[in-house]
Amino acid sequence: MTSVITRHPLRTAGSAVIASVGAAVLAVAMSGGASVAATGHAKAADHRPAASTRAPAARADLATAKATQYPVEPFTQEFASNTWPFCPAHSGNAPCDGNGVAGDYGTIDLVPSHFSNGGYGNYAPFTKALTGHWLAVVSGTGDGNQGTGCPGTTATSNPGETCTGPYALFGTGKAEGAENVFPKSGFTVTDDLYLSPTTAGPAGSLVDDDVEINTNAGTYGIDNIITACAEDTSSDVLGFVINFGHSSAGSCEGTPVITTDGWYRFVFVFRDHDGDAYLIESVRSEATSQLIASSGWQPVGGGTPEKISQWGGPGYFWLPTEDYSGLPLANFALQLGKVWAGHKP
Repeated sequence: MTSVITRHPLRTAGSAVIASVGAAVLAVAMSGGASVAATGHAKAADHRPAASTRAPAARADLATAKATQYPVEPFTQEFASNTWPFCPAHSGNAPCDGNGVAGDYGTIDLVPSHFSNGGYGNYAPFTKALTGHWLAVVSGTGDGNQGTGCPGTTATSNPGETCTGPYALFGTGKAEGAENVFPKSGFTVTDDLYLSPTTAGPAGSLVDDDVEINTNAGTYGIDNIITACAEDTSSDVLGFVINFGHSSAGSCEGTPVITTDGWYRFVFVFRDHDGDAYLIESVRSEATSQLIASSGWQPVGGGTPEKISQWGGPGYFWLPTEDYSGLPLANFALQLGKVWAGHKP
């Protein structure tokens, strides 16, 4: 089940869409110190907050992109030494510094394996890196470091949409954010998030995992979103509900399917099906390789099938709602072809 939200189209550099947010809060500091553990939670029918409207911007010269072909460029980022392609300084977007002001985005930092975290709620402390000795941690703009948390707007939008996470732009050089050729072989986007039911909270706290696909002009096409939302299980402990959406974020309704702390692989496979563009979204456990949830095959756009000639490559990856301070991120990859299980780290 999905709750329809409004997503604004990709804007050119210098004209990113902004939305009002709460009072500015401290940027997340990746340091130790006292932390407030997540305790207790209340059951609600659906905690899904309203939409953020601050979609990341592409580069400025999109007029050139319309006349130039920019094929999909594959890459793998395991965060061993840097956070590219997240938050490029020259993109025209506001900085990813977590200050919570209008038009800003959340933070991304490299930390060593088993880092103690220490942010609000002390989410997933001492997480082991998925590969190697380093991992990335991300936080939303509204996430406080030591006690303020993610501000909600009502009793049932808890913590709330003001916690917008960092973004990445696909492509390099003039193609950055403007890839406009849908590969005949299709393409696959993968990222891993560490989901920790034992430290998540309160109920309704969530993360939206978003891959936007461009049109054949290299401009905004549509957001494709996997939502992981912490909700009560039958034993009154938290577990993550997984839902899917096209230009809509998944709701928090349903039965939790993730009840064990661990790395989970989020996979977006775009394919050519008899000339039409299709997408399947899925989540798998890294520990067991088990398929946890799948959207099934759907037309890109979620409605009537459209020819692949109408679509391009991925424009941005974004965590438009990211309620956890220090959410571990790993295994970010873009592959050519239909890789059903996503990139294996």
